[in-house]
Amino acid sequence: MRWLLQNFRARMVFALRNPAYTLRSLRREFTLSDERFLGEIAGAKAAQIRQYLNEPVRTPDFSRHLRESEETFRSLNMISADLYAKKVLNQYAIIRAVRPRCIVETGIASGVSSAYLLLAIQKNGYGELHSIGLPDPKFLPAGKAMGWIVPEWLRGQWRVHNADARVLLPKLLNELSDVGVFIHDSLHTYDHMMWEFHASYPHLPSGGVLIADDALCNAAFGEFAGQMHATKAQVLHGVGFLCKP
Repeated sequence: MRWLLQNFRARMVFALRNPAYTLRSLRREFTLSDERFLGEIAGAKAAQIRQYLNEPVRTPDFSRHLRESEETFRSLNMISADLYAKKVLNQYAIIRAVRPRCIVETGIASGVSSAYLLLAIQKNGYGELHSIGLPDPKFLPAGKAMGWIVPEWLRGQWRVHNADARVLLPKLLNELSDVGVFIHDSLHTYDHMMWEFHASYPHLPSGGVLIADDALCNAAFGEFAGQMHATKAQVLHGVGFLCKP
């Protein structure tokens, strides 16, 4: 019960601090605006995006694994990740629709987003996820390793880099080819977010997607989209999505 109250309280605080954004989010749910935008940047119909959004919970092994993982989160004295939030489902859907050969993300923590991304890769039938992160006890259950929530049967296409993004990200991007999607989910300061955006953007192809978690915590995402003259850029449920022209 404490776990549920913590997450509910966090959502209420966000809603009160961002009333206009919260009302727009509710309107988007009824009008399928999220699905239409994601379909626009991925070259898919809104109905197809909606189908992708429903896939994880309808995948028995994955859904069962999430339910089992909830037990661990409920025992934590911290605000845990929402295992079924639209913010992670949207990322899942864009990977299913874009079908990138290579994804790079910064920030791992318990690995909720990573698990969804890897499920999308498995359903696509190909692809690889490179995740850069450092274990932080503030965001991990006692005795659990970084990325613990990712089931073993999804780890075949996962490359975990235990390192500081400031050190490894430029080197990794130079080594990889076909980076179709970059996801920022590490340190959410203005300077660091702008640095990651500028470091990763040149490695994305035209039509590639840059995703930024917690895009509303500062002005970095909006300013970067303006600098790049990106006409397809929106913040959905706190996550920024930008399609490179």
